[in-house]
Amino acid sequence: MKVLIIEDEIPAQRYLKNIIKEIKPKWEFLFPLQSVEEGIEFFKEEEVMPDLIFMDIQLTDGISFEILEKVTIKIPIIFVTAYDEYALRAFQVNSIDYLLKPTSIDAVKVAIERFEEQLNVPLKSEVINEVVQSVKNKEKVYRKRLWAIKSNSLDVALVNDIACFYSENKQTHLLSLQKDKAKVDITMDKLEDELSPKQFFRINRQYIVNVDAVQGIEPFYNSKWVLRLKVDPSIEIVIPKEKVTKFKNWVVD
Repeated sequence: MKVLIIEDEIPAQRYLKNIIKEIKPKWEFLFPLQSVEEGIEFFKEEEVMPDLIFMDIQLTDGISFEILEKVTIKIPIIFVTAYDEYALRAFQVNSIDYLLKPTSIDAVKVAIERFEEQLNVPLKSEVINEVVQSVKNKEKVYRKRLWAIKSNSLDVALVNDIACFYSENKQTHLLSLQKDKAKVDITMDKLEDELSPKQFFRINRQYIVNVDAVQGIEPFYNSKWVLRLKVDPSIEIVIPKEKVTKFKNWVVD
Protein backbone atom coordinates (compact mmCIF):
# COMPACT_ATOMS: atom_id res chain seq x y z
CA MET A 1 0.00 0.00 0.00
CA LYS A 2 1.47 3.34 -1.08
CA VAL A 3 0.56 6.52 0.78
CA LEU A 4 1.01 10.13 -0.31
CA ILE A 5 0.86 12.99 2.20
CA ILE A 6 0.13 16.48 0.85
CA GLU A 7 0.93 18.88 3.68
CA ASP A 8 2.91 22.12 3.67
CA GLU A 9 3.87 22.10 7.36
CA ILE A 10 6.83 19.76 7.71
CA PRO A 11 6.33 18.99 11.45
CA ALA A 12 2.69 18.10 10.80
CA GLN A 13 3.78 16.06 7.81
CA ARG A 14 6.27 14.05 9.90
CA TYR A 15 3.81 13.67 12.76
CA LEU A 16 1.12 12.24 10.51
CA LYS A 17 3.59 9.91 8.80
CA ASN A 18 4.78 8.54 12.15
CA ILE A 19 1.21 7.88 13.24
CA ILE A 20 0.41 6.02 10.02
CA LYS A 21 3.63 4.00 10.31
CA GLU A 22 2.67 3.02 13.83
CA ILE A 23 -0.73 1.80 12.63
CA LYS A 24 0.46 0.31 9.34
CA PRO A 25 4.21 -0.38 9.59
CA LYS A 26 4.36 -2.11 6.20
CA TRP A 27 2.83 0.75 4.24
CA GLU A 28 5.15 2.68 1.92
CA PHE A 29 5.30 6.46 1.61
CA LEU A 30 5.82 8.41 -1.57
CA PHE A 31 7.81 11.63 -1.34
CA PRO A 32 5.43 14.15 0.30
CA LEU A 33 4.08 17.18 -1.52
CA GLN A 34 3.69 20.66 -0.05
CA SER A 35 1.75 22.79 -2.52
CA VAL A 36 -1.09 22.91 -5.02
CA GLU A 37 1.45 23.37 -7.80
CA GLU A 38 3.40 20.26 -6.77
CA GLY A 39 0.16 18.28 -6.53
CA ILE A 40 -1.00 19.18 -10.02
CA GLU A 41 2.42 18.42 -11.47
CA PHE A 42 2.61 15.11 -9.62
CA PHE A 43 -0.75 13.78 -10.79
CA LYS A 44 -0.12 14.91 -14.36
CA GLU A 45 3.37 13.48 -14.74
CA GLU A 46 4.12 10.70 -12.25
CA GLU A 47 3.66 7.08 -13.25
CA VAL A 48 3.66 5.57 -9.77
CA MET A 49 0.48 6.60 -8.03
CA PRO A 50 -0.43 6.19 -4.34
CA ASP A 51 -3.26 3.97 -3.11
CA LEU A 52 -4.33 6.48 -0.48
CA ILE A 53 -3.83 10.23 -0.08
CA PHE A 54 -3.79 12.30 3.10
CA MET A 55 -4.45 15.84 1.89
CA ASP A 56 -4.32 19.06 3.92
CA ILE A 57 -6.87 21.66 2.80
CA GLN A 58 -4.90 24.87 3.25
CA LEU A 59 -1.58 24.79 1.43
CA THR A 60 0.97 27.54 0.99
CA ASP A 61 -0.20 28.48 -2.49
CA GLY A 62 -3.93 27.81 -2.18
CA ILE A 63 -6.64 25.32 -1.30
CA SER A 64 -5.85 21.71 -2.11
CA PHE A 65 -9.22 21.28 -3.80
CA GLU A 66 -7.70 23.25 -6.65
CA ILE A 67 -5.66 20.12 -7.40
CA LEU A 68 -8.88 18.15 -7.82
CA GLU A 69 -10.21 20.83 -10.14
CA LYS A 70 -7.17 20.59 -12.40
CA VAL A 71 -6.60 16.83 -12.53
CA THR A 72 -8.79 13.77 -12.19
CA ILE A 73 -7.86 11.72 -9.15
CA LYS A 74 -9.53 8.35 -8.71
CA ILE A 75 -7.72 7.63 -5.47
CA PRO A 76 -9.31 7.65 -2.01
CA ILE A 77 -8.52 10.80 -0.08
CA ILE A 78 -8.56 11.50 3.64
CA PHE A 79 -8.69 15.25 4.12
CA VAL A 80 -6.82 16.90 6.97
CA THR A 81 -7.73 20.35 8.23
CA ALA A 82 -7.13 22.68 11.14
CA TYR A 83 -10.50 24.31 10.52
CA ASP A 84 -13.29 22.46 12.24
CA GLU A 85 -15.99 24.35 10.39
CA TYR A 86 -14.62 23.72 6.90
CA ALA A 87 -17.21 21.81 4.95
CA LEU A 88 -17.59 19.18 7.60
CA ARG A 89 -21.09 18.34 6.45
CA ALA A 90 -19.82 17.73 2.96
CA PHE A 91 -17.02 15.53 4.26
CA GLN A 92 -19.44 13.54 6.37
CA VAL A 93 -21.44 12.52 3.31
CA ASN A 94 -18.19 11.80 1.52
CA SER A 95 -17.32 8.11 1.52
CA ILE A 96 -13.75 8.78 2.67
CA ASP A 97 -13.07 10.82 5.82
CA TYR A 98 -11.60 13.96 7.34
CA LEU A 99 -9.23 14.56 10.23
CA LEU A 100 -8.89 17.60 12.43
CA LYS A 101 -5.47 18.88 13.39
CA PRO A 102 -3.79 18.06 15.63
CA THR A 103 -4.59 14.52 14.56
CA SER A 104 -4.64 11.67 17.04
CA ILE A 105 -3.65 8.09 16.45
CA ASP A 106 -7.19 6.96 17.23
CA ALA A 107 -8.67 9.30 14.63
CA VAL A 108 -6.19 8.20 11.98
CA LYS A 109 -6.85 4.56 12.81
CA VAL A 110 -10.60 5.02 12.36
CA ALA A 111 -10.04 6.82 9.04
CA ILE A 112 -7.79 4.04 7.77
CA GLU A 113 -10.30 1.40 8.82
CA ARG A 114 -13.00 3.30 6.95
CA PHE A 115 -10.75 3.47 3.91
CA GLU A 116 -10.06 -0.27 4.01
CA GLU A 117 -13.77 -1.00 4.23
CA GLN A 118 -14.38 1.06 1.11
CA LEU A 119 -11.22 0.16 -0.78
CA ASN A 120 -11.25 0.95 -4.47
CA VAL A 121 -14.28 3.22 -4.26
CA PRO A 122 -13.25 6.35 -6.22
CA LEU A 123 -14.11 9.82 -5.11
CA LYS A 124 -17.21 10.81 -7.07
CA SER A 125 -16.98 14.00 -9.10
CA GLU A 126 -20.25 15.32 -7.68
CA VAL A 127 -18.85 14.93 -4.16
CA ILE A 128 -15.69 16.80 -5.15
CA ASN A 129 -17.77 19.61 -6.62
CA GLU A 130 -19.92 19.73 -3.50
CA VAL A 131 -16.87 20.04 -1.29
CA VAL A 132 -15.22 22.65 -3.52
CA GLN A 133 -18.33 24.81 -3.58
CA SER A 134 -18.91 24.35 0.13
CA VAL A 135 -15.40 25.53 0.94
CA LYS A 136 -15.57 28.44 -1.49
CA ASN A 137 -18.91 29.61 -0.11
CA LYS A 138 -17.99 29.12 3.50
CA GLU A 139 -17.21 32.13 5.61
CA LYS A 140 -13.52 32.02 6.29
CA VAL A 141 -12.57 30.23 9.48
CA TYR A 142 -9.28 31.23 11.00
CA ARG A 143 -6.56 29.13 12.53
CA LYS A 144 -7.04 28.23 16.20
CA ARG A 145 -3.89 26.27 16.91
CA LEU A 146 -0.53 25.37 15.45
CA TRP A 147 2.61 23.38 16.12
CA ALA A 148 5.22 25.00 18.35
CA ILE A 149 8.62 23.49 17.60
CA LYS A 150 10.65 22.87 20.76
CA SER A 151 14.10 21.30 20.99
CA ASN A 152 12.77 17.80 21.62
CA SER A 153 9.07 17.98 20.92
CA LEU A 154 6.21 19.45 18.98
CA ASP A 155 3.72 21.18 21.27
CA VAL A 156 0.24 22.29 20.34
CA ALA A 157 -0.12 26.04 20.83
CA LEU A 158 -3.43 27.91 20.86
CA VAL A 159 -3.24 31.13 18.88
CA ASN A 160 -5.19 32.92 21.62
CA ASP A 161 -2.20 32.32 23.90
CA ILE A 162 0.36 33.84 21.53
CA ALA A 163 1.46 37.44 22.06
CA CYS A 164 3.20 37.79 18.74
CA PHE A 165 4.85 36.03 15.83
CA TYR A 166 8.16 37.34 14.59
CA SER A 167 10.66 36.58 11.89
CA GLU A 168 14.33 36.17 12.74
CA ASN A 169 17.06 34.80 10.49
CA LYS A 170 14.41 33.72 7.95
CA GLN A 171 12.68 31.60 10.62
CA THR A 172 9.25 32.27 12.10
CA HIS A 173 9.00 32.25 15.91
CA LEU A 174 6.26 32.75 18.46
CA LEU A 175 6.29 34.50 21.81
CA SER A 176 3.47 33.38 24.07
CA LEU A 177 1.61 35.43 26.64
CA GLN A 178 3.46 33.28 29.19
CA LYS A 179 6.82 34.39 27.68
CA ASP A 180 7.50 30.99 26.09
CA LYS A 181 9.32 31.01 22.77
CA ALA A 182 9.27 28.43 19.99
CA LYS A 183 9.86 28.07 16.29
CA VAL A 184 6.92 27.81 13.89
CA ASP A 185 7.09 26.12 10.51
CA ILE A 186 4.73 28.58 8.84
CA THR A 187 5.72 31.67 6.92
CA MET A 188 4.71 35.12 8.15
CA ASP A 189 2.70 35.68 4.96
CA LYS A 190 0.73 32.47 5.50
CA LEU A 191 0.13 33.30 9.16
CA GLU A 192 -1.15 36.72 8.17
CA ASP A 193 -3.66 35.00 5.90
CA GLU A 194 -4.68 32.33 8.41
CA LEU A 195 -5.01 34.39 11.59
CA SER A 196 -8.12 36.37 12.42
CA PRO A 197 -7.57 40.02 11.39
CA LYS A 198 -9.66 41.06 14.38
CA GLN A 199 -7.17 39.44 16.73
CA PHE A 200 -3.83 39.73 14.90
CA PHE A 201 -2.23 42.63 13.02
CA ARG A 202 0.77 42.54 10.71
CA ILE A 203 2.77 45.46 12.05
CA ASN A 204 5.65 45.16 9.60
CA ARG A 205 7.55 42.44 7.75
CA GLN A 206 8.96 41.12 11.04
CA TYR A 207 6.02 41.18 13.48
CA ILE A 208 2.40 40.03 13.75
CA VAL A 209 0.88 40.94 17.13
CA ASN A 210 -2.13 39.83 19.17
CA VAL A 211 -4.38 42.72 20.18
CA ASP A 212 -4.59 41.30 23.70
CA ALA A 213 -0.81 41.60 24.01
CA VAL A 214 -0.59 45.30 23.16
CA GLN A 215 0.50 47.48 26.07
CA GLY A 216 0.69 50.78 24.18
CA ILE A 217 2.48 52.85 21.56
CA GLU A 218 4.93 55.74 21.66
CA PRO A 219 5.90 58.34 19.06
CA PHE A 220 9.09 57.42 17.25
CA TYR A 221 10.45 59.51 14.38
CA ASN A 222 9.31 60.49 10.93
CA SER A 223 5.66 59.86 11.92
CA LYS A 224 6.44 56.29 12.94
CA TRP A 225 5.42 54.82 16.30
CA VAL A 226 6.85 52.12 18.54
CA LEU A 227 4.64 49.36 19.90
CA ARG A 228 5.26 47.84 23.34
CA LEU A 229 4.03 44.39 24.36
CA LYS A 230 2.71 43.57 27.83
CA VAL A 231 4.70 40.36 27.87
CA ASP A 232 8.02 42.16 27.28
CA PRO A 233 7.95 45.99 27.08
CA SER A 234 11.64 46.06 26.18
CA ILE A 235 10.78 44.83 22.68
CA GLU A 236 10.44 47.74 20.27
CA ILE A 237 8.19 47.07 17.31
CA VAL A 238 8.21 49.92 14.82
CA ILE A 239 4.89 50.74 13.21
CA PRO A 240 5.42 52.24 9.73
CA LYS A 241 3.75 55.62 9.36
CA GLU A 242 1.43 54.31 6.64
CA LYS A 243 0.04 51.73 9.08
CA VAL A 244 -0.31 53.90 12.19
CA THR A 245 -3.90 55.02 11.62
CA LYS A 246 -5.04 51.54 10.63
CA PHE A 247 -3.33 50.08 13.70
CA LYS A 248 -4.91 52.59 16.07
CA ASN A 249 -8.36 51.85 14.67
CA TRP A 250 -7.75 48.09 14.83
CA VAL A 251 -6.85 48.15 18.54
CA VAL A 252 -10.09 49.87 19.60
CA ASP A 253 -12.39 48.32 17.00
